[in-house]
Amino acid sequence: MLKKTRTRLLFFLMVTGLAFLSCDDDEITEILVEQITLTETDIRLGIGEVRGLVLSPTPENANTSDVTWTSSDSSVAQIQFSENGLVAGVKGVALGSTTLTASSSTSGVQSQTIVVDVITKIQEIALEEEEIADPAQTKYNVIFTPEDASIKDIVWASSDPGVAIVDSNGNITAVSAGVTVVSATAEEGGHTATVEVIVSGNPPVLGLIYCSASGTGSYNPQEVVTSGGGTNINNAQDQPGNNYNYYEGEKLTVAPGGSFDISIVQSNNWSMTVVWIDWNGDKDFLDDGERVQVFGQQAQLNDGPFNASIGVPVDAAPGLVRMRVLTGDAWTTDPDADPCGEIANSTTKDFDVEIVGKIYCPASGTGGYNPDSVKTTGATADIDHNSGQPGGNYEFVIDQTLMVSPGGSFTLDVVQSNNWSLTVVWIDWNSNGDFSDAGERVQVFGQQSQLNDGPFSATIDVPTDASIETVRMRVLTGDAWTTDPDADPCGEIANSTTKDFNVEIQ
Repeated sequence: MLKKTRTRLLFFLMVTGLAFLSCDDDEITEILVEQITLTETDIRLGIGEVRGLVLSPTPENANTSDVTWTSSDSSVAQIQFSENGLVAGVKGVALGSTTLTASSSTSGVQSQTIVVDVITKIQEIALEEEEIADPAQTKYNVIFTPEDASIKDIVWASSDPGVAIVDSNGNITAVSAGVTVVSATAEEGGHTATVEVIVSGNPPVLGLIYCSASGTGSYNPQEVVTSGGGTNINNAQDQPGNNYNYYEGEKLTVAPGGSFDISIVQSNNWSMTVVWIDWNGDKDFLDDGERVQVFGQQAQLNDGPFNASIGVPVDAAPGLVRMRVLTGDAWTTDPDADPCGEIANSTTKDFDVEIVGKIYCPASGTGGYNPDSVKTTGATADIDHNSGQPGGNYEFVIDQTLMVSPGGSFTLDVVQSNNWSLTVVWIDWNSNGDFSDAGERVQVFGQQSQLNDGPFSATIDVPTDASIETVRMRVLTGDAWTTDPDADPCGEIANSTTKDFNVEIQ
């Protein structure tokens, strides 16, 4: 029994001793860092931005507790935290450059450095077109936000160089008809802005162009005359070569909601004439309402001359568009066909139509009320308009423009058609297309529910913050017993006549 007890004790002591020996070996054995590798290369930070840096030791299980991080210039970038030397956070403090160093003092030295540049970072970019005289070229400039971004290097690309190419300065050149997307990508941050580029025509030009036309035979719109526009067309040209001509510069000027008259004389009476106007400015004549008039009937003689009044849509797009006038054989001309390409037995003439002013709500009225005379004095350029009651009790007067300056003033004089009227005047000072903002009802001449003899006169002050644009003045003369000066001057207003004028604020 004693022998067995001694044997067990000896075994216990041997095992315990080995265990102690093993613990001592773990405590004194340390795996040293042989090499330090950073997962980041040199980096850029914005002011206030924090970035984490990860250190990879060799061997992987090396003791990194003595790895430290330092910044050569903590006023530029500071170490924010360190987790056992493996991960550190660095924060951008001020514009500049500094070097971060991760080092281990075990078994001599092991270290790794990384350069941190603190910059003003790009938040976004946008493109702004800079027009070039050559119709086959344009240029886009990059607008940076913020403007003082530190790095403004841009990489340009075209999704289809067969349509248009772009160089390193944002210059775009048309190559062939089609559509491509030109992109600008900021080297810092990867922010991108794009623009769709359309190329048309042969030779190619940027943007849409009107389709070409040609014809045959001795059919010709011998006279094309307009009246009632700000400027008018008076064309009496013989048949052009190839039965087509664009009379660039012969311009009709109209405004949304206005109207004009057109007169046509054909070269012979076995013709008919079709007129189109590109109201929405999309370089075709295919949209609803763009075939504005057909003079004559198919398959019969049409003597003429012809006359018609053409209304300008209230949503017509301001800008320069075209009117196309085609005179063709009444037996072969299809008024519903697209007026492009060679059209047998026809001649086509194109003219400019300039649509001016903003789009304002239409107005109309009833009864015998009219601002017979609307006159200004003291402005940079004045208006002096005298006319009877217009059709529909509305008129947009575009042959005269009132020119004023912010902070200036002018005198407005109004004569009513009768003394049981009153007159209200609005001006769209902020150029938002309506007359409902504070201060835009500039004058009320006369009192409600009484006779108002007139003539009337008042000084109108131009706000100092008036928009530098062409806007409208609306003058409404109505029955003093039914007209509400506080009402919106739109739509049909019973017992009233409205006249609109352009006001150029410069």
